Amino acid sequence: MTAPAEPARQAAADRAPVPVSIGHVAVLTPDLDRFRAFYEDVIGLRTAVVLRMTEPPGYRHALLSVTDTSLLHAVEVPGYDPVAEGLDHGLGRRGRLDHLAFHVADADDLAAVRDRLVAVGASDGTVTSHGTLLSVFFRDPDGLEAEVTTANPDWDPSRDTHDELLEEPDPTLYARLVAATVAGK
Repeated sequence: MTAPAEPARQAAADRAPVPVSIGHVAVLTPDLDRFRAFYEDVIGLRTAVVLRMTEPPGYRHALLSVTDTSLLHAVEVPGYDPVAEGLDHGLGRRGRLDHLAFHVADADDLAAVRDRLVAVGASDGTVTSHGTLLSVFFRDPDGLEAEVTTANPDWDPSRDTHDELLEEPDPTLYARLVAATVAGK
């Protein structure tokens, strides 16, 4: 059992912005088409968008909807072979998770979480635009890189140069993401 927090600290924690969902879990795959087929046909997820990075390494990647605010982000790394890297199927040996992201309701909440991350030395505080999302990367106490994201209110698909759109089976994802995160606040 944990000790009760100091009253002032508890009051601050009660007012602090918190994530509304797991924003995404990014995983690596050597074959994006095979990955999509499995998660669409067997698990029942919907692919929202398939993209190719416009800068090196130029990977293809896809966002598959779990909910309107939670996504599975599959990144195709040609030749990726977790077994060859010494990874296996046992607990602690799987290694396919690249990073995870927590989603917050808006840019103000992102700024508040960013400030907390900077205060504890977990992030340099840089806010990066990834097209539809703004994010702040951080490292947790064990060194796992992760991020906090929110919908980018200034996103304009006609000016997005971060990724090339290859497919958009679900063109309503961004609107649903914004609506769901605002509703979650």
